[in-house]
Amino acid sequence: MEKTHIILYTVSIIVVCNFFGFLLSLASVHLRFLDKYKIQKRKIKPSTFYKRLPLIILNIFLLIIISCFGLYFFLDLINYQLNLNPIYILLQTFIIFVVDDVYFYFLHSFMHKNKYVLKKIHNIHHRAISPVALEYMYVHPLEWLSGYAGPFLGMLVLSFFGSVNIFSFWLYQIIRNIHELDVHSGFKSYISKLIPFWGESEHHDKHHQYLNGNYATTFTFWDDFFKTKINK
Repeated sequence: MEKTHIILYTVSIIVVCNFFGFLLSLASVHLRFLDKYKIQKRKIKPSTFYKRLPLIILNIFLLIIISCFGLYFFLDLINYQLNLNPIYILLQTFIIFVVDDVYFYFLHSFMHKNKYVLKKIHNIHHRAISPVALEYMYVHPLEWLSGYAGPFLGMLVLSFFGSVNIFSFWLYQIIRNIHELDVHSGFKSYISKLIPFWGESEHHDKHHQYLNGNYATTFTFWDDFFKTKINK
C-alpha cells in the first residue's frame, strides 16, 4: 500500500460515516413516525438543525485536516503493509480506544467543572439538549481539536511496543464515528445496550438532559469508577 493512499482512505472513512450521520439526522428531524423510537419527547426543529450545520461542517473539515496532519506526523510509526492479523489489529484498536477514552473522560469532566470553559466553549455543544446524530460535531472548534488528541495519544503509547497497524487506526475511526452518531442520535438503544460497559445512547442522552455527570463516552465504567454516573 502506498503511503499517499493512507490519507485518501482515512478521509473516505470520515466522509462516508458523517454522510450517513447527515442522512440519519435528516430522518430524525423530518420523519415524525420515528418519534416513538426516541428517548426524549422533546423535538428538534429542522430549521434549528440547519442553522447548526455550518459549524458541524466546519468541524468535519477540521477532523479531516487534523487526521491528515496527525497521520503524516506518525507516518514513520505506522505499519501500512497489508498485515491483516485480526487479533493483533483488534488488540491495538482496543488500546487506542482505552487511551482515548481515559483522556476524553478527564477532558470532558474538566470542561464541566471549569465554569469559564463550560460557558465559553463546551456550552455550545449543550445547546443540543435533545441531540440528533450529527450534532456530535456541534461543538466549539477548540473543544474538537483538544478532544481529538486522544487517538493519537493511543497511537503514541502503541509505538513504544512496535509499529501501529494502519488497519487498527481505521477500525478505530469507523467504530468511533458510528458510536458518536449513535449516542447522539436520540434514538433508543437496541444493540449497543447488549455490549457490556459500552456507552449507549440512553447514557449520553442523560448527560445532555442533566448537564452534569455521565462524562464517559465509549466505556461507561469510568462513570461508575469515578462516581459520576447519573442515576435518574
